Amino acid sequence: MITQKINRIVKHIPNCITGLNMMLGLSVLFVNISQIGKNYLFTSCIMILIAVLLDSIDGKVARRLNAVSSLGKQLDSFADFVSFGIAPVAILLTHEHFRKMGLVVYVSVALYAIAGAFRLARYNIGDYKDFFEVLPITAAGCILICLDIILHFTRLAENDIVVFIMTVVVLILAVMMISKIKVYRFGERKKEKVKA
Repeated sequence: MITQKINRIVKHIPNCITGLNMMLGLSVLFVNISQIGKNYLFTSCIMILIAVLLDSIDGKVARRLNAVSSLGKQLDSFADFVSFGIAPVAILLTHEHFRKMGLVVYVSVALYAIAGAFRLARYNIGDYKDFFEVLPITAAGCILICLDIILHFTRLAENDIVVFIMTVVVLILAVMMISKIKVYRFGERKKEKVKA
Protein backbone atom coordinates (compact mmCIF):
# COMPACT_ATOMS: atom_id res chain seq x y z
CA MET A 1 0.00 0.00 0.00
CA ILE A 2 2.75 2.46 0.99
CA THR A 3 4.75 1.51 -2.11
CA GLN A 4 1.72 2.23 -4.32
CA LYS A 5 1.27 5.66 -2.74
CA ILE A 6 4.96 6.45 -3.22
CA ASN A 7 4.69 5.38 -6.88
CA ARG A 8 1.68 7.66 -7.38
CA ILE A 9 3.57 10.59 -5.86
CA VAL A 10 6.67 9.85 -7.94
CA LYS A 11 4.61 9.78 -11.16
CA HIS A 12 3.47 13.36 -10.45
CA ILE A 13 7.03 14.71 -10.30
CA PRO A 14 7.16 15.52 -14.06
CA ASN A 15 3.82 17.37 -13.82
CA CYS A 16 5.17 19.32 -10.83
CA ILE A 17 8.17 20.38 -12.93
CA THR A 18 5.80 21.42 -15.72
CA GLY A 19 3.67 23.31 -13.18
CA LEU A 20 6.75 25.18 -11.98
CA ASN A 21 7.50 26.11 -15.58
CA MET A 22 3.99 27.54 -15.93
CA MET A 23 4.21 29.32 -12.58
CA LEU A 24 7.36 31.13 -13.73
CA GLY A 25 5.65 32.24 -16.94
CA LEU A 26 2.56 33.43 -15.08
CA SER A 27 4.71 35.24 -12.50
CA VAL A 28 6.46 37.12 -15.30
CA LEU A 29 3.11 38.17 -16.75
CA PHE A 30 1.76 39.28 -13.36
CA VAL A 31 4.93 41.22 -12.55
CA ASN A 32 4.94 42.98 -15.92
CA ILE A 33 1.28 43.92 -15.55
CA SER A 34 1.50 45.19 -11.97
CA GLN A 35 4.94 46.84 -11.76
CA ILE A 36 6.21 50.15 -13.09
CA GLY A 37 9.81 50.68 -14.16
CA LYS A 38 12.52 48.45 -15.62
CA ASN A 39 14.09 47.02 -12.47
CA TYR A 40 12.19 43.75 -12.84
CA LEU A 41 12.93 43.15 -16.55
CA PHE A 42 16.20 41.26 -16.11
CA THR A 43 14.65 39.13 -13.35
CA SER A 44 11.76 38.31 -15.67
CA CYS A 45 14.18 37.21 -18.38
CA ILE A 46 16.08 34.97 -15.96
CA MET A 47 12.79 33.40 -14.83
CA ILE A 48 11.94 32.47 -18.43
CA LEU A 49 15.42 31.02 -18.98
CA ILE A 50 14.84 28.85 -15.89
CA ALA A 51 11.51 27.82 -17.45
CA VAL A 52 13.44 26.78 -20.57
CA LEU A 53 15.63 24.55 -18.40
CA LEU A 54 12.58 23.02 -16.68
CA ASP A 55 10.91 22.39 -20.04
CA SER A 56 13.99 20.55 -21.23
CA ILE A 57 13.94 18.11 -18.31
CA ASP A 58 10.26 17.42 -17.56
CA GLY A 59 9.87 15.04 -20.51
CA LYS A 60 13.12 13.26 -19.70
CA VAL A 61 12.07 12.83 -16.08
CA ALA A 62 8.66 11.50 -17.19
CA ARG A 63 10.30 8.90 -19.44
CA ARG A 64 12.82 7.93 -16.77
CA LEU A 65 10.04 7.43 -14.19
CA ASN A 66 7.75 5.76 -16.73
CA ALA A 67 5.23 8.51 -16.03
CA VAL A 68 4.47 9.73 -19.57
CA SER A 69 0.77 10.58 -19.89
CA SER A 70 -1.69 12.48 -22.09
CA LEU A 71 -2.39 14.78 -19.14
CA GLY A 72 1.31 15.59 -18.84
CA LYS A 73 1.50 16.33 -22.57
CA GLN A 74 -1.42 18.76 -22.40
CA LEU A 75 -0.06 20.46 -19.26
CA ASP A 76 3.31 20.84 -20.95
CA SER A 77 1.68 22.59 -23.92
CA PHE A 78 -0.22 25.01 -21.67
CA ALA A 79 2.97 25.79 -19.73
CA ASP A 80 4.94 26.33 -22.95
CA PHE A 81 2.28 28.66 -24.33
CA VAL A 82 2.38 30.82 -21.20
CA SER A 83 6.15 30.81 -20.66
CA PHE A 84 7.36 30.97 -24.27
CA GLY A 85 4.34 32.11 -26.27
CA ILE A 86 3.13 35.05 -24.17
CA ALA A 87 5.70 36.01 -21.50
CA PRO A 88 8.62 36.86 -23.88
CA VAL A 89 6.54 39.28 -25.97
CA ALA A 90 5.00 40.73 -22.80
CA ILE A 91 8.53 41.58 -21.65
CA LEU A 92 9.24 43.09 -25.07
CA LEU A 93 6.23 45.39 -24.70
CA THR A 94 7.63 46.84 -21.46
CA HIS A 95 10.05 48.86 -23.63
CA GLU A 96 8.38 52.21 -24.22
CA HIS A 97 9.54 52.60 -27.83
CA PHE A 98 7.89 49.31 -28.79
CA ARG A 99 4.57 50.49 -27.40
CA LYS A 100 4.93 53.78 -29.29
CA MET A 101 5.03 51.86 -32.59
CA GLY A 102 1.40 51.06 -31.87
CA LEU A 103 -0.71 48.67 -33.92
CA VAL A 104 2.14 47.16 -35.96
CA VAL A 105 3.93 45.88 -32.85
CA TYR A 106 0.74 44.70 -31.15
CA VAL A 107 -0.37 42.76 -34.23
CA SER A 108 3.11 41.22 -34.54
CA VAL A 109 3.22 39.96 -30.95
CA ALA A 110 -0.36 38.69 -31.26
CA LEU A 111 0.57 36.73 -34.40
CA TYR A 112 3.60 35.33 -32.58
CA ALA A 113 1.40 34.07 -29.73
CA ILE A 114 -1.17 32.61 -32.14
CA ALA A 115 1.57 30.86 -34.12
CA GLY A 116 2.91 29.40 -30.87
CA ALA A 117 -0.53 28.08 -29.90
CA PHE A 118 -1.01 26.63 -33.40
CA ARG A 119 2.35 24.86 -33.26
CA LEU A 120 1.63 23.33 -29.85
CA ALA A 121 -1.81 22.13 -30.95
CA ARG A 122 -0.36 20.57 -34.10
CA TYR A 123 2.39 18.92 -32.09
CA ASN A 124 -0.14 17.37 -29.68
CA ILE A 125 -2.02 15.62 -32.46
CA GLY A 126 1.00 14.60 -34.53
CA ASP A 127 3.79 12.04 -34.37
CA TYR A 128 7.14 13.76 -33.95
CA LYS A 129 9.35 10.98 -32.58
CA ASP A 130 11.78 11.04 -35.50
CA PHE A 131 11.76 14.76 -36.38
CA PHE A 132 10.55 18.20 -35.37
CA GLU A 133 9.38 21.12 -37.49
CA VAL A 134 11.95 23.93 -37.79
CA LEU A 135 11.49 25.97 -34.61
CA PRO A 136 9.97 24.72 -31.33
CA ILE A 137 8.15 27.36 -29.27
CA THR A 138 10.70 26.93 -26.47
CA ALA A 139 13.53 27.90 -28.83
CA ALA A 140 11.55 30.87 -30.18
CA GLY A 141 10.87 32.10 -26.65
CA CYS A 142 14.52 31.63 -25.70
CA ILE A 143 15.65 33.72 -28.70
CA LEU A 144 13.28 36.52 -27.74
CA ILE A 145 14.43 36.44 -24.11
CA CYS A 146 18.09 36.70 -25.15
CA LEU A 147 17.19 39.70 -27.32
CA ASP A 148 15.20 41.16 -24.41
CA ILE A 149 18.31 40.93 -22.21
CA ILE A 150 20.39 42.76 -24.83
CA LEU A 151 17.74 45.50 -25.08
CA HIS A 152 17.64 45.75 -21.29
CA PHE A 153 21.37 46.43 -20.93
CA THR A 154 21.67 48.76 -23.93
CA ARG A 155 19.79 51.73 -25.37
CA LEU A 156 19.06 49.95 -28.63
CA ALA A 157 15.32 49.88 -27.90
CA GLU A 158 15.29 53.67 -28.21
CA ASN A 159 16.23 53.38 -31.89
CA ASP A 160 13.22 53.17 -34.24
CA ILE A 161 15.18 51.07 -36.75
CA VAL A 162 16.04 48.51 -34.04
CA VAL A 163 12.40 48.42 -32.95
CA PHE A 164 11.36 47.78 -36.57
CA ILE A 165 13.98 45.00 -36.95
CA MET A 166 12.82 43.39 -33.70
CA THR A 167 9.23 43.49 -34.93
CA VAL A 168 10.32 41.71 -38.12
CA VAL A 169 12.23 39.15 -36.03
CA VAL A 170 9.06 38.43 -34.02
CA LEU A 171 7.16 37.81 -37.28
CA ILE A 172 9.96 35.59 -38.65
CA LEU A 173 9.86 33.49 -35.48
CA ALA A 174 6.08 33.18 -35.85
CA VAL A 175 6.45 31.97 -39.46
CA MET A 176 9.18 29.50 -38.47
CA MET A 177 6.99 28.05 -35.70
CA ILE A 178 4.14 27.25 -38.11
CA SER A 179 6.44 26.05 -40.90
CA LYS A 180 6.19 22.38 -41.88
CA ILE A 181 9.84 22.00 -42.85
CA LYS A 182 11.06 18.81 -41.18
CA VAL A 183 14.31 18.67 -39.24
CA TYR A 184 15.24 15.08 -38.38
CA ARG A 185 16.57 14.36 -34.93
CA PHE A 186 20.27 13.55 -34.99
CA GLY A 187 19.92 10.43 -32.85
CA GLU A 188 17.22 8.97 -35.08
CA ARG A 189 19.23 9.58 -38.27
CA LYS A 190 22.21 7.87 -36.66
CA LYS A 191 20.06 4.83 -35.80
CA GLU A 192 18.81 4.62 -39.39
CA LYS A 193 22.40 4.54 -40.70
CA VAL A 194 23.32 1.79 -38.26
CA LYS A 195 20.32 -0.29 -39.38
CA ALA A 196 21.22 0.26 -43.02
